[in-house]
Amino acid sequence: MMIDGFEVRPLDEGDEDLIERNVNEYADSKAPAEPRTEDERLVFRASDGEGALAGGCILNIRRWGRAVLSTLWVDEKRRGDGLGSMLIREAERAAREKGCDLLCLGTIDFMARPLYEKHGFELFTLTRDYPRGHEAYSLSKRLDRPAPDYVPTHNGAPALYTIEPGSEEDRKAVGDGLAAYCERFVKDAHDDIDVGRKLVDADGRMIAGVSALVSGWEALELDCVWVDEKYRGRGLASRLLREVEREAKEKGAYMALADCVDWTLGFFGRQGYVPCGTLRDYPRGHDAYELEKRF
Repeated sequence: MMIDGFEVRPLDEGDEDLIERNVNEYADSKAPAEPRTEDERLVFRASDGEGALAGGCILNIRRWGRAVLSTLWVDEKRRGDGLGSMLIREAERAAREKGCDLLCLGTIDFMARPLYEKHGFELFTLTRDYPRGHEAYSLSKRLDRPAPDYVPTHNGAPALYTIEPGSEEDRKAVGDGLAAYCERFVKDAHDDIDVGRKLVDADGRMIAGVSALVSGWEALELDCVWVDEKYRGRGLASRLLREVEREAKEKGAYMALADCVDWTLGFFGRQGYVPCGTLRDYPRGHDAYELEKRF
C-alpha cells in the first residue's frame, strides 16, 4: 500500500526504539528538563522464610520524574497479611530514591483498587467496558507531598517476608502470576499482535511510524506516533494511523487506547480520540491525557 507516494511497511527490528527516541527528542523541546529521570525497570521479589517467592512487583521509571507500578502480585496463599501493602511501600520508596515525584498504576475492577486508595492513590482515569464487561482504572499518587501512611489491620508481612531486588526470572514469575489471576476473570482472545507500521521513501528510509499492538483483550494500544519534521503538515500521521486502525479492527480490536501530552491532544482529537482521564501538571506546567476511541 502507498500513502502520498510512500510505501507502508510493517516495523522492522529496532524501528520502535527509533520512533520512541524521536518522539522523546521532540518532547524534550516542549517540556522542562526537571525532574530528569531515565527509563529504567526495577523488579522486587518478596521471599518467605525459606526463600520461596511469595509475591513481587515491577516498577518502571519514566521521564519527567514519573514511576509506573506496572505489576503487583501476591501468591494466593499469602494474601491477607499485608504483603501487598509492603510491596506498595517498597515501590514508593524506590520511586522516591530514583528522583520521581509521581507514581502511577493501572488496575481492573476485579483487582486491588480499594487497597491502592487506602495508600493515598487517587483515580484519574476510568475506562468502561475494558476489558469487555469490566472497568479499568488509572490511579496516581504525588510523592512530593505529605500523605498518611496506611498500615493494614493484619500486618504480619514484615515479620514473615523479605523484599529484595529480583531477577529476570522473578520478573517473569510475577508477570505470569498476575496473568493467571486475570485469566480467572477475563480470557485473552489471542496473544498480542504487532500492528505497527511505517512509511518509507524510495531509498527505504523511514519517514513516519506508528508503534502499536492489539492486546489479548482486543484493544488497539498505541505507543508512539511520529513523522519526520521535514514531512509534517501533509496529513501523513493521520493516514498512517487510519491504516493501523484498519488492520487492528481486522484483528478483532473493538476500541483503541492511547496517551498523550497537551501539545499532541489536538492531533488525537482530530482522529476521534477522546480523553478518559487527565493527569494534571505532568510534566510540570503541562497536562497528560489517557485517550480512547471506540470502533
